[in-house]
Amino acid sequence: MLYEDASRTDMWLKLMLVGIPMIFLVLGLVLLFQDTASAFGMFGVTIFYAVLFRLVMPRKYQVYSDKVRIVLGGPFAWNIPFSTIKEVRPASRASAFAYNGVRFATSYRDVVEIRRSKGCNVVISVSNKDVFLEQVRTAMKSASWG
Repeated sequence: MLYEDASRTDMWLKLMLVGIPMIFLVLGLVLLFQDTASAFGMFGVTIFYAVLFRLVMPRKYQVYSDKVRIVLGGPFAWNIPFSTIKEVRPASRASAFAYNGVRFATSYRDVVEIRRSKGCNVVISVSNKDVFLEQVRTAMKSASWG
């Protein structure tokens, strides 16, 4: 691994990630005294959403000599080989909310777009956009020389 950067996450997203499961938890508690089957269903939905959010949220971004790796929760990660990348560039803040491709942007600041020749384009939110872009571009140049 040549470089690693943490995923930038805004407060509004953190509130959503906690708030949505909390709504189902509160509904389950309310229903516990009226309809226990529905209450346990709500508790199940709470656990499902908590685990789902934990597994699909990007944790960090890693740059290797031949790929960019998006590390998700648990054992999951997505590798993007340099051979499929056309361009890595800064993206607009609007791309964090609406994007025609895979959106792993967890913040509207420091948004980076990975345009690909094969596969879906990707937009991500890194902690330090300038350093990340420099590291990816340097690694891509080195890979093309090798």
